[in-house]
Amino acid sequence: MNRAFRWSVSIFALAILGAGLLFFWQMNAQIAALGGGTVQTLRGVSQAVTVTATPVSAVGTIELVSKRQVVLKSNGIIAEVAVEVGDSVQRGDTLIKLDTQQLEWAVDQANINLENARITLAKATEAVDESDIDLAEANLLSAEENLTEVQAGPTEEEMEAAQASAAAAWAAYNELREGPSPEELTQAQASLKQAEIEVQQAQRAYDKIAWQPDAGMSSEGAALQRASISYESAKAAYDELVKPATTSQLQSAIASAQSAQNALNELEKKPTPAELAAARANVASAEATLADLQKGRNANDVRAAELGVRSAQIALEQAKLDLANAVVFAPIDGTILERNVELGQQGSAGSVIASIADVTQLRLIVNVEQNDIVFVKVGQKAEISVYGLEDKVFHGVVDKIAPQGQLSVDSIVFPVTILFTDESLAELKPGMNATADFVAGE
Repeated sequence: MNRAFRWSVSIFALAILGAGLLFFWQMNAQIAALGGGTVQTLRGVSQAVTVTATPVSAVGTIELVSKRQVVLKSNGIIAEVAVEVGDSVQRGDTLIKLDTQQLEWAVDQANINLENARITLAKATEAVDESDIDLAEANLLSAEENLTEVQAGPTEEEMEAAQASAAAAWAAYNELREGPSPEELTQAQASLKQAEIEVQQAQRAYDKIAWQPDAGMSSEGAALQRASISYESAKAAYDELVKPATTSQLQSAIASAQSAQNALNELEKKPTPAELAAARANVASAEATLADLQKGRNANDVRAAELGVRSAQIALEQAKLDLANAVVFAPIDGTILERNVELGQQGSAGSVIASIADVTQLRLIVNVEQNDIVFVKVGQKAEISVYGLEDKVFHGVVDKIAPQGQLSVDSIVFPVTILFTDESLAELKPGMNATADFVAGE
């Protein structure tokens, strides 16, 4: 019984020892699989397990170290485009040209404004002439007389003339609308009848001698002709009198009547508040002009004129600068990455027209996960493999580590900038994907 018990205890102890050895062996295998780390040899159950630094890899994109944007400094129509995307340029090469017509006009206008400002300054600084004072006094007297006339309103003669004009215009309209009066109609009929009788009498007299060869040259022939003309005239007058007025005649007549009535109404309202205000303003302006001349040169006016000249000078310099900026040059050596203007397009000052960069100056930006960033340091070397160029390894050194992490798909990453140290990067292009293996121990 005791022997069986001892065997059982021994077997149980061996089982526990075996389980412990299996646990440490699995731990060592897992650490090696995760990063090639090493585990110290197991020398006892209480021995501690230590892990060395884990190699770090990260994926990112190759970018340009810098890119220069070319900004248009003047407004204008694009008259010439000298480059295409992908062209190589040197500093000072022409990129685009603007149509300079408007810019040249702006320079001419600025010169004119400067000349006017200088004339104003000369006037402000010159001595006051006695003739200028005399003229200002005359202008003041004229303004005061005009104010007196405006305040007095229209004269009696002006009112009577306006009333007569309106009355005549309305009478003409009413006469045209109503037609001839009975008296006018009777008179016209009588005249027509009288002319008809005279024609008949002349015709009978002429008929008596009509057989003569020279009847047409006789006094009876002449009388018949005069009577016929009188009859035609009387008949035309009668026809015109009894003919109803046309729409256009009525419209013209009522328009004339309304115009005459409006003129009368406006005259009756005079002087209006606006006319009084304008007349008083003219007097005040004339008084101020005379007072300024009598006072002499004003320091404020001189200073304002001086500032006007300075402002015009600045405007001229700006116009000249805009004209000079009509030709845009490459600011650096490099390659055209973008061109944002076309021939004939309206260009706006401040807009980016192109981007230029030295495509041989590249860097790699990779996103290192939070649990690996402690193993990456500035100045640390890195070996870089580029997708599509797996047979070649490039080299670089850590230039910057972002001080703040960014949220990725399911983790926090820190952007790390790596500068290439290879002499030639001809095979690399911006936008390529690459993997950086940070060299441990650096």
